[in-house]
Amino acid sequence: MRFIRPTIFAPSMLISSNVLENDYAEWVAGTYPKGTRKILAATHMIYEVLATTTADSPLDGLAKATPTWMVVSFTNKYKMFDDVIGTQTTNPLKVDVVMRPGTVVNSLALFNLSGKSVTITVTDPVEGVVFNRKISLISAGVDNWYDWFFEDIDYRTNVVVLDMPAYGTADIRVVVESTGTAAVGILINGKLQTIGTALWDASVGIDDYSRKVRDPTFGTMTVIQRSFSDVGDFPIQVETIRIDKIKKLLTEIRATPVVWVAEEKYESTIIYGFYKTFRFPFSGPDFSQGTISIEGVI
Repeated sequence: MRFIRPTIFAPSMLISSNVLENDYAEWVAGTYPKGTRKILAATHMIYEVLATTTADSPLDGLAKATPTWMVVSFTNKYKMFDDVIGTQTTNPLKVDVVMRPGTVVNSLALFNLSGKSVTITVTDPVEGVVFNRKISLISAGVDNWYDWFFEDIDYRTNVVVLDMPAYGTADIRVVVESTGTAAVGILINGKLQTIGTALWDASVGIDDYSRKVRDPTFGTMTVIQRSFSDVGDFPIQVETIRIDKIKKLLTEIRATPVVWVAEEKYESTIIYGFYKTFRFPFSGPDFSQGTISIEGVI
């Protein structure tokens, strides 16, 4: 069991992107009616007028006792950095971004992808390209001829790269290619930390927040589809001598979402979220077995 502690994103880290920031027109001084949407390039966010009419700027309107503007979301270009898996940066055929974290990172994660492949390239200003990998998003889970010929192609939506070289001044280029619309829910880079070895008998699933309401007279069901979050419970073997260090590590990230990786080849064991509980009894002088429960962000 490992986790990636994310580098805190700042807009200055985004060196280039092929996604335009043109969701709506930039706000300029004037009077706008209810429902009008504008963006502020300074914040990379979309705002909507709440009042009947307003001459307030979006930031002034948000600060009022009765707000005249509300925040809708980040712009399309920056949704992949908003810490929300369910929102996506989208672009025809390809999303191509270059980041400069400005600190040492050795791992990367992508969630809620839509595309056929991902290419990650790390370029150091002195040594040049030090890492390049193309990952197919086509799932290899077909195990019979019928599915091969007749079932729809299945694609991976989550990917982690855990063996990037640790360069503090390097640029990281991520390219998601698609035959239609390429999309990225969230892109995370950071430092990899190891807790121990995830064991068999782990369990994964989801918590679904959809509403299902049955009509009391006719028995028909109305379903309101909402978001869901990934969850997992993982038994872990650790070196007993490291339990104190592991406890400190987990205490430090108790209110921080991180990328949990139980086994990178099983996509369902890669979860971006928080741990709910962890327990590591001192069960032996050399090795001990504990458990950790994870809940994903939406």
